[in-house]
Amino acid sequence: MRDWLKETDVSITVLRGMEGLESLRDAWEDVLSGMNRRRFFHLWEWYHSYLKCLAPDPNALMFFLFTKRLTPVAIFPLQFTKISIGGLQLKTLAFPSHSHLGLCDLICHRDALHLPLFQLLSEYLRNHGESWDIIQLLHLLEDSCALQVIHNHAPSRFLLRHEDRCDFLDTTGEYETFLPGLSKNFRRSLKRARQYLDELPGVEFAFTHKVLELEEKLDAFMDVEASGWKGAHGSGTAIKLHPSLRCFYQTLTRTLSACGRVSINTLTADGKCIAAQFCLLLDDTAYILKIGYDESYKRYAPGNLLVDLFMKRCLENSTIASINLITDAEWHVDWKPKSYDRSRLYLFNATPAGFIVFAMLRAYPILNKLYQAYIQPHLSPRAQEWVRRLSHET
Repeated sequence: MRDWLKETDVSITVLRGMEGLESLRDAWEDVLSGMNRRRFFHLWEWYHSYLKCLAPDPNALMFFLFTKRLTPVAIFPLQFTKISIGGLQLKTLAFPSHSHLGLCDLICHRDALHLPLFQLLSEYLRNHGESWDIIQLLHLLEDSCALQVIHNHAPSRFLLRHEDRCDFLDTTGEYETFLPGLSKNFRRSLKRARQYLDELPGVEFAFTHKVLELEEKLDAFMDVEASGWKGAHGSGTAIKLHPSLRCFYQTLTRTLSACGRVSINTLTADGKCIAAQFCLLLDDTAYILKIGYDESYKRYAPGNLLVDLFMKRCLENSTIASINLITDAEWHVDWKPKSYDRSRLYLFNATPAGFIVFAMLRAYPILNKLYQAYIQPHLSPRAQEWVRRLSHET
């Protein structure tokens, strides 16, 4: 058996929770500064805000620090959990999971992308008596560090599954050439909404990233996000309604605003904020994490008009090359976005459960086609629903 740790001259140290993260700050910045492409979910402040506000058990999150000749080269933020696939319970290493953590990745210096990091992690866990069946990494963009490492050093048992897309708007051109690329009907709708909006008093678009103004704008953003279907009389998912979510976005704003990495964009009319976006800015990309609008002004399409105004500003300001929309929501279609693939990665250990689930998932696409063609038509609705629930776990 190869001794990967000795062969590569890499060592791994595990630090836990907030205390571990605090001690990693300098090493984290060293790794981050050497990344080919940094995104908001690679930032130390992102995990600081998560651990402070959202983590049910902060000490469950482990930071695997990889060093080569005493130089930090990679950080894996992972925690043990249990997942069920095909009815089997699996001991799993995974990224922290939360509905407001839509994208994830490893933090990896460009010089470490060629290292067999997953083999090194597996050897470290084996040497320290840690049992596991599967490593499950969700919400990976196509240019993620995790996928680059896999492509350079593929483990013996891994599977990659497509999840969905991450849409973005290219802002490297000019507004006059971007607009004709939209559908005629959508351009007409935007024009009509602008005309309606111009009838209201006090129309103003604000791009706010100054520290002293952000606290007030954050309150306005949370108010407008809670004013519609996400509010207390709707789904109840609005940020304002949940202390942990308020804490998360307040902490992100406080820790990232000093370096100009937060923007809250607002559209004001009729004496109130009618639409708002919470954005993080990093390098040449603006990430719209959340958007909200006042549904009583639906006639004015405030959400789309705010996207239009922000898009126009970015096209006129060469510092932002793209607006990342994080998801592939249906309303994005009107904007004709470009997209990144978003995937999930499974790595399987040489345990009975690991072998079984690896074989099951690898055979699943073929078996599913056979099932749909020859078995499903002969099953009762109740049996079909049972199979559907079972297959959904995979």
